Amino acid sequence: MGIHLKRLVWRIGRVVAIFAAIAMATGVLTATGYAIAPHSGEALTPIDRERLFVEFDLEPGAQRTEVYDSRGVQMGVLNTSIDREIIPYEQIPTEVIEAVTAVEDENFFEHNGWDFRGTLRALMSNVAAGGISQGGSTITQQIVKIRVVGPERTLNRKIREAVLASRLEEELSKEELLEFYLNEIYFGNGAYGIQAAAETYFGKDARQLDHGDAALLAGLIRAPAIFDDFADIEVAQRRREVGLTRLLDQDHIDEEEFEVYQRRPLPTRNLSPRFTDDSLRRDYFLDEVVSAALELEVLGETREERFAAVYSGGLRIYSTYDAGMEQMMRSSIDEFFADKDQGQFEVSIATVEPETGAIRAFIGGPDFADFEFNLATQGKRQPGSSFKTYVLTTAIERAGAVPYDTISGVGPCVFDDGAQGFYIVNNFGGGRGSPGTLANRTRASSNCAYVRLGILAGLDEVVDVASRMIGRTGDERFLPFKSMSLGAQEVTPLEQAVGYSVLANGGVRMEPFYVERIENRDGEIVYQHIPRGERILSEDTAVWVSNILESNVRFGTGTRAALSNGQPAAGKTGTAQDFGDAWFVGFTPHYSTAIWVGDPEETVEMRNIWGLSGVTGGRVPAPIFGSFMSKLHETLPIVEFAPDPPAPRSGRFMHLPEEKCEVEIELDDGTTYDFELKCSDVRVDLQPRNGKFIPRDSALCEIEVVDPDGLVRTEKVRCVDVVSRVNTTTTEEETTTTSEGETTSTSDGGGSSSTTTTAASTTTTTGSTTTEVTTTTTAASTTTTTGATTTEVTTTTTAATTTTAATTTTAAATTTTAAEGGG
Repeated sequence: MGIHLKRLVWRIGRVVAIFAAIAMATGVLTATGYAIAPHSGEALTPIDRERLFVEFDLEPGAQRTEVYDSRGVQMGVLNTSIDREIIPYEQIPTEVIEAVTAVEDENFFEHNGWDFRGTLRALMSNVAAGGISQGGSTITQQIVKIRVVGPERTLNRKIREAVLASRLEEELSKEELLEFYLNEIYFGNGAYGIQAAAETYFGKDARQLDHGDAALLAGLIRAPAIFDDFADIEVAQRRREVGLTRLLDQDHIDEEEFEVYQRRPLPTRNLSPRFTDDSLRRDYFLDEVVSAALELEVLGETREERFAAVYSGGLRIYSTYDAGMEQMMRSSIDEFFADKDQGQFEVSIATVEPETGAIRAFIGGPDFADFEFNLATQGKRQPGSSFKTYVLTTAIERAGAVPYDTISGVGPCVFDDGAQGFYIVNNFGGGRGSPGTLANRTRASSNCAYVRLGILAGLDEVVDVASRMIGRTGDERFLPFKSMSLGAQEVTPLEQAVGYSVLANGGVRMEPFYVERIENRDGEIVYQHIPRGERILSEDTAVWVSNILESNVRFGTGTRAALSNGQPAAGKTGTAQDFGDAWFVGFTPHYSTAIWVGDPEETVEMRNIWGLSGVTGGRVPAPIFGSFMSKLHETLPIVEFAPDPPAPRSGRFMHLPEEKCEVEIELDDGTTYDFELKCSDVRVDLQPRNGKFIPRDSALCEIEVVDPDGLVRTEKVRCVDVVSRVNTTTTEEETTTTSEGETTSTSDGGGSSSTTTTAASTTTTTGSTTTEVTTTTTAASTTTTTGATTTEVTTTTTAATTTTAATTTTAAATTTTAAEGGG
């Protein structure tokens, strides 16, 4: 009976279980019907239409742009909040494929887009929960959700997702699907795609990921935000354990590997090279490259389109930057200040390739993170005498001057400046200066000579030539002030390097540029720089000016800029007023370079520092130029500058229409007389070390003659006859001066004598006749005694057209002392 009873109980239990199963199944089917019924109409849509007509947009998502230097070395990464780099399937390691499929879709390689078991499991869970609570999507379904149906949690969406996934599997291979998926999904901390994730979490390339790395990344796919800011280590540890467990269950790793990977420390900060590699951080040159790319219309018609392309278009931008050249710049600066305290002062350098216009390197200032103001491209400062190069170029190009034309460098010099009063200019150190050739006055950096030259060349012409050489248009063009010839209007180092490159390139200005070419994410070239040149100057002008500036480096103010390897260099020093800015701008046939030294925040007088009473362009920027350019040209062939073209005419003396020039005439006994003549009546004698003015044969000098009766008369004689005229009327006579303004003459025996008192004349007393040589006076008198003759001579040092006005209106005049000439 016992056995029969047990069998009976077992049979009754089976019947109960069967009824219970039937009841449960009925409930499930009923619940499923209730869940499906509201969506049944919509569910037919993807079956009937979407499977055939829906377009799949599987273009890669926003991708970071990478910037490279001229040698193909990565120098920067650009992205918005999305950091993504697309890599091909072949570069994704097997370990990553195994980890991601184990966690996200273990039957990925077997199903056709829809996993029935996974979907049924999710369906039962959703029915039990009374709604949609669990996914069960395959990787293919996730792709459809990302790009087509969206994240809406409804049954209709799940049906569409499954149908479209099966269609997608028909169109793409498993490898193509995985490539898209692993480049698209978000892993947290701004990393989109497996490459960015590998860099962010492990500081390595995706090809270097192992099972331990891949387990963490696979575990983050479902909830990428849990490890943002690398804060919740415990949660991240559990997510990695899920991935490692799945790998262990599927025999991709063994127990020992599981333990090793499980003990591995998790990352605590972003390890992407963008954060750890200094060479990829934002800097001055990278900023300029980005700004240049944002102006390229080929990347988009609007600013917004170009911004999207540059920061999220997956571009490869190849720039003109030469990292080695910048290192040479920094090394040369360090060498100069090796035994000096650089203090608050900075050095900015910019170098351009004249033949192409490529901007190769510059020093923008202090550390970018601290300063963010680019001294090379934004730092406008007065260029001092380095601006004289543009005046010289204009005079030769537009006014027909030649290097051996002469001009007065005598100073101080005064110029009528209209409503501004009088513009008074001093040479460097208050030196008197002298006349000389344009080449000579350039090497001496004569301020008075160059203000005159600017006026003679035409200030409007100087504005046009300088603006075109530098590259300024519209409201940015220079203004035609007399002071512009001495560099009163501000420029940047890069503008200077570009301006001088026109001379180095034979008068052709190449448009400066930062971007060589741009490739899209598929490696196709979408932009290629095409050099654009414009002839600004004739080749003869460029050669003449270049050779004058080369002589300035050989034996002018720029001698400290000479290159050590024998490569000829040309250039000009510049020092702004009160030693506020110091410049050297120069070039070779290979490169054009501008160097500025000063305070980056404001104009500060650089006096009594570095062993110098005042910092000039020849004492600090010039030797830095010589050091840097020597390094740069060490392996380059030596190229000479072209010889001067044939002389088109003989030299001429260039002067302003009403300008006065001072002529000195010496008598046989050594006595000298000074006459102020119109400059049109003189010529320049270059035989003395410092040239001097001598009267032309036709020039007349005015002298006063006192007859025996004491009457004074004015007589004009040819200046070349003054010596003979004065000598023939002079006899030996003892003359004494008793006091200022009073002269007593005594006859030597019978002859009459006469006495003349004047503060504006020179009196010579003879036995019977007194000859008075008249000069124009604006300064105190000087007295010269020769033998028995006392001669009082009063001279002027101005070359202005209105001497008296310049003297009487000094209080209203403006005075410029451009600190240049010595360096």
